[in-house]
Amino acid sequence: MFRDKIQNSYEELSPRFRLLADFILENTLDVGFLTATELARRVGVDPATVVRFSQELGYSGYRELSREIKRYINQQLALRYQKGAAETDGLAAQITTLIDELSDRTLNMKADAGQIAQAAQIIQAAQRVFVTSATEGYGVAVLWSTYLSLLGIETYPIRADYAQAAILLHTVEPEDLLIAISLGLGPGIEVGHLLNAAKERGARTMSITTSPTLLPARQADINLVAPSKTPAGYPSFDTLMAVLSLLWQALITIDAEKSHSNIANAMQALNDLVEQRDKVPPYDVAALLRLWGQK
Repeated sequence: MFRDKIQNSYEELSPRFRLLADFILENTLDVGFLTATELARRVGVDPATVVRFSQELGYSGYRELSREIKRYINQQLALRYQKGAAETDGLAAQITTLIDELSDRTLNMKADAGQIAQAAQIIQAAQRVFVTSATEGYGVAVLWSTYLSLLGIETYPIRADYAQAAILLHTVEPEDLLIAISLGLGPGIEVGHLLNAAKERGARTMSITTSPTLLPARQADINLVAPSKTPAGYPSFDTLMAVLSLLWQALITIDAEKSHSNIANAMQALNDLVEQRDKVPPYDVAALLRLWGQK
C-alpha cells in the first residue's frame, strides 16, 4: 500500500521526493482528486518529478499511484460509516465507538468562518498578544503561544492567577490583545476577572471557550465557542484544539509569504542550536539560551 511504501523508503528519498511524500501523507483526501500537474503545482515541483516519485515507489507512473490512493480513500470512507465493527470487542470495541464519536464531533462542529476570520485579523493587528488560562488549560495556552511566536507574533503565556495578572496589567496597552482559553473544567472566574481588567485598560480581549455561558465568554470582546459535550458526558478538548488549528491556518493565510519565512527562520534557529551541542560545554546551558535569544 502506498502509505507503507512511502514510510519504508522515506529515509532514502531526495528532498523533493520527501516534499511529495509529506504532502501525500498529510493531504491524502485532496491528493485523490489531483492530477499529476495539479499535485506538482501544490507542492512546488514539476510534473516530471511527480512521475519519477511514483516510479521510485514501484509504480508505473502517477496514474497507478493515484488509483491506489483513490481505493484507500474509498476504504476509509467505508470504515467511517461502519460503526462498531463486529470483529472488535472489549476495550478495542469501546475505542472504536470513541473514534466514531470523535469523527462525528469534528465533522459536525459548527465553526463560524466570518468570526474566525475576524479573530485572526485582530490577532494579526495586535502589538503584543498575551494568552492566559487557568491551571488546567495553561499547557494549551503555552502551546498556542509557541505557535503564534513561530509566525513572528510577539506572544506571552500568562497563568491566570493574581500575581501574574498584576504583572500583565502593569504593562498592558490599548494595542495589546489578551486571549483567554477556557476548557470548561471550572467557572473561569480568575480568567474572567483578568479579561475584565484588561478591557478597563483599553486592551482588546478574546476568549476561546467550550461554552458561551462561562465567565470568560461573557467578558471578552469576541468569543469563539467549541462545544465539548460528548455522548459519554465527559468533557473533551478536541473541538477547542480544532478551533485553535483553524485560527493558526487563517493567520498563515493572511500573509503566507511572511508566515512561511518566519517559520523557516525559527526552524533554522533550532538547527543552529542543535549544531552547537558539540561546541558548547554541557554545563554552560545559559550560552544556548543566549544564542536562542539572539535569533
